[in-house]
Amino acid sequence: MRMAEELSRTVPAPVRRLLRREVGFGCPVPDCRLPFLEYHHFDPEWHVEHHHRPDGLIPLCPTHHSQADAFTREQLRNFKSTAKDRVVASGRFEWMRRELVGVVGGCLYHEVPVLVQFRGEPMVWFERDDDGHALLNVRMLTTVGNEQERIRIEDNDFVVRGAPTDFECPPSGKSLSVKYDNGDRMRIEFREIDSVDEAAGRYSHFRPGAMAMLGSAWPLTFIEVTMRAGGTEVAFDPTMTRLPGNNLMTGCVASHGAVGLAFD
Repeated sequence: MRMAEELSRTVPAPVRRLLRREVGFGCPVPDCRLPFLEYHHFDPEWHVEHHHRPDGLIPLCPTHHSQADAFTREQLRNFKSTAKDRVVASGRFEWMRRELVGVVGGCLYHEVPVLVQFRGEPMVWFERDDDGHALLNVRMLTTVGNEQERIRIEDNDFVVRGAPTDFECPPSGKSLSVKYDNGDRMRIEFREIDSVDEAAGRYSHFRPGAMAMLGSAWPLTFIEVTMRAGGTEVAFDPTMTRLPGNNLMTGCVASHGAVGLAFD
């Protein structure tokens, strides 16, 4: 007779999505609200029973996860049930670099301050702090007509707005993904790449030799950007740009320009 397979401790993705939404996408411990979430088995604890029942799990930031034994089951249940009544979740990308490569719409933009521009206005761009670090700024493409109903990144800081259907920012703090019920979506990921060969292997749609435009100061930090405006044909990700009329673009590399992807 075959033994039943042991349950993995990794919480299944559908359960994680449900739990994130339940607490409003931020750590539910009062006065926290960090979005960098791990998943804690508390009723019962994992060593008592291996399970993934949502009512016995709670998302917590890494600090409060490590301190979870300080809370009673009743306190944790209360955190879960009252989290949405607290301030919205917010966080910050701690990636501070003076030199960056944007991976947007199938193109590489090395030291280009505006990665995406729409109707003359920047949508994905960088500002510099007093020490010369490039700080990420993003306005989501949307047809809802109110930018306050969508997440916005300002100088690496972000706040969860507009009741997304899902928002995920893992404890590593290297990525962020958000989805809304009208089809708007966005993903940002920071990725450190050590060499031209590693970059060419990951971004294989670029022609041979194109990576030489990125210079020789490796490792370099790449920022991959994916965005889709729900209800439209406008979409871009690290491999391609799609615009109305089934127009596609991919494979260009630019260094030290002013604007990367611009469209009306």
